[in-house]
Amino acid sequence: MAVGSPYMSFVALTGLALAVLGRRILLIVLAAVVLAASLAVQIPWYYFGRPTDVGAHQNIRVLSSNLRYGQADPAFVVNLAKENADVITVAELTPEAVQRLKRSGIESTFPYANLDPKPGPGGIGMWSRYPLDSLSALRLSPFVITAARLQVPGLRFEPLLASLHVQSPVTGDTNTVDEWRSGMASAKAQLDSLAATAGPAAVIIGGDYNSTPDMRQFRDLLTNGYRDAVEQSGSGFAPTFPADWPFPPVITIDHVLTRNAASESVRTIEVPGSDHRALLTTVRVPIDPTAS
Repeated sequence: MAVGSPYMSFVALTGLALAVLGRRILLIVLAAVVLAASLAVQIPWYYFGRPTDVGAHQNIRVLSSNLRYGQADPAFVVNLAKENADVITVAELTPEAVQRLKRSGIESTFPYANLDPKPGPGGIGMWSRYPLDSLSALRLSPFVITAARLQVPGLRFEPLLASLHVQSPVTGDTNTVDEWRSGMASAKAQLDSLAATAGPAAVIIGGDYNSTPDMRQFRDLLTNGYRDAVEQSGSGFAPTFPADWPFPPVITIDHVLTRNAASESVRTIEVPGSDHRALLTTVRVPIDPTAS
């Protein structure tokens, strides 16, 4: 029900139209209230945000993509990144996908990497134009994350970049929902840990959270200074999954979160071979956050 919340407005509008046609005054009032309430909840999240003024800053462009068991078209991903990104975060990174991406030339533009490939959906990783100082990766059953400091010239503090993947609650496995809850709790703990490690430095975390903004467990992540890039930038409703069927995606489960930074824009890109749309996010990173 939480996942379907963005579409409650359409349901309420349909109910309102039927109540008007039936001239049912009480139902008209109730449907109008539900419609107004649902719009008041959904529209501000997707459309009312404006990037925070962080003063003098440098833009870091982020490509975040779920590779669907490593099946995403490697040439497409590499070309997309070369034209639009400074750093790349990926989920479901397999050893075979790493080799395909290398053959497609990813290392020519993104020579620095922090990779933890695994068969199936368990792999995680990142590539960067900037040198990386890798931090230890965390691998729990329903949750994986890897992080590194970015050595970006001109910034007083080195930003932290992380790639994250939380297991889906609806894979059909036994106790999957309980494992997903555990994964989200682990994600919360790790985001807090990264915030403590970063201090005044920016934090950028791209990944497949398998959670929509309407789910309480995802909103729990948006504490300790973290913001969702879409909500912060007002970039609009742009679902990312599923992207491998004839209709547009219907749910938003891929996100970029930032701390001590400001997301300027977010857009989604269909990636051949993947069942997730990728996110292209421009993040304003303060040159010296202590000066503002």
